[in-house]
Amino acid sequence: MRSILLLIALSGSAASAQNWALLNPAYKYNYSNDGTDTISNQIFVTHIDTLGVDSFRYELNPGGVICPACSQGHTAACWSGLETDLVRITAPQALGQELILDGTAWYFVGESDTLLVETMAASGSSWVGPGNISAVIYAETETELFGSADSLKWAAFSNGDTLVLSRDHGIVHANRASAGHFELIGRDGPLVEGNHFPRVIDLFNYQVGDVLQYHDESTFQSSFCVHFVDGRTKYEVLTRTDGEGTTTYTLERTFTAHEESYYPQMWTPCGTYNYEGQEQISFVVEHDSFTEVNFFGSGLRGPLFPGAMDSVFLEPVSNGSPTMLASRLDSLGRYVVEPNIIYTSGWEASLLCRSNEDSLLFFPSDDHYRFTMVEGVGLTYLDWFRFESGATRTLEGYLLNGQQWGSIWSNSVILGDNENSVEATALFPNPASDLVRIGNTRPGAWCTITDMRGRAVLRHTATDMNELLDVRILPPSVYVLTTDGSTPQRLIIQR
Repeated sequence: MRSILLLIALSGSAASAQNWALLNPAYKYNYSNDGTDTISNQIFVTHIDTLGVDSFRYELNPGGVICPACSQGHTAACWSGLETDLVRITAPQALGQELILDGTAWYFVGESDTLLVETMAASGSSWVGPGNISAVIYAETETELFGSADSLKWAAFSNGDTLVLSRDHGIVHANRASAGHFELIGRDGPLVEGNHFPRVIDLFNYQVGDVLQYHDESTFQSSFCVHFVDGRTKYEVLTRTDGEGTTTYTLERTFTAHEESYYPQMWTPCGTYNYEGQEQISFVVEHDSFTEVNFFGSGLRGPLFPGAMDSVFLEPVSNGSPTMLASRLDSLGRYVVEPNIIYTSGWEASLLCRSNEDSLLFFPSDDHYRFTMVEGVGLTYLDWFRFESGATRTLEGYLLNGQQWGSIWSNSVILGDNENSVEATALFPNPASDLVRIGNTRPGAWCTITDMRGRAVLRHTATDMNELLDVRILPPSVYVLTTDGSTPQRLIIQR
């Protein structure tokens, strides 16, 4: 197990003084419960009540819990009467349900007990709190936390709990009988310190010129036919507008799809259709919550944090299903957000039931809804199925911040205007200083140059098969040139 000194200095940012407060409402506190750098709990204030001149009640965010019996008295309310796993959305997380500040005394309110924490008490001081739970400050040390000088107090309680309090960072270490062991490994707020957990905008933080391309497959059944659809959709960011807590994008959507339909009785064809087109659409991202207008959000509704329980709405919207968000780090150190899927009774779906204590809907046993979202990339995989219908969306390639991964087709290839292959753009000279010739272009095709942050710095419409482009307005640097009908190419401007 790492000591407190090993979980410090994760960031060079200076801490904002708290003066022995157990938490600062301006921050979200990231904890680990397994001794690693993976965030298992994120705790933050959702509501503040003023109780007096220097007395406040801080309501904390609840966590999602999936368990056969979360605690005594929490019973299932399943429509089917089947024995399934219980879902609770209002379960207290590691710091309990709320914190109450009364002068300099803090009350740590959990589900089964309440701890009185005298944060200003000196080493050796003791006191008795609610339920006759006594406590003592048995050590006080000076240390460094997240790159800044800090002080720690070590408190032991008669119920077996132990807390380590920081002058500037609240509770940095705890061992609680009701919540387990956890350690502070980062804070998100005015300063980002230590390990960071992504916000919704961190998943969908695009710049002008960024491109995402998906392969789409779906099946559904109408009155007489079974339909199979195979398609491809490409999104290019045209504009970005940042508001207070909201970012709005204009996307160019280029799509194609081929549909084949069959009569299920004799499996004979009942229709073949082709769809293609191009349009501009709006894409809105709430920075801290999934909303309906975020169509990359896989139907999620609500906040994003470890253990959050969100609602997934299926089409047509007839009811909602809760899914508990889980997170992990990929090989590149990016956070990956996925639903917590439980496999029971042979179904690739969660057989979950709401509790009587929570107003919560259940996962139908014949539905499943899986997705993967990656920090800085967004939606990379989506799979949804219900009786007689389903859909899958897989990310094939992207151009983000000037970095390309996977395959990106030209608009002309997607729309069937060119052969189904993509050739590299011929650039000469490269490096260039004032003019660059672009080979294999098509009159009317867009030529876009983006910088390494993904921002479009020059757009030009080709008028010739070997277009001459003036780049004298661009400062020396490395850029990415994308031409409709070819794959992106790195362009160096050098003088």
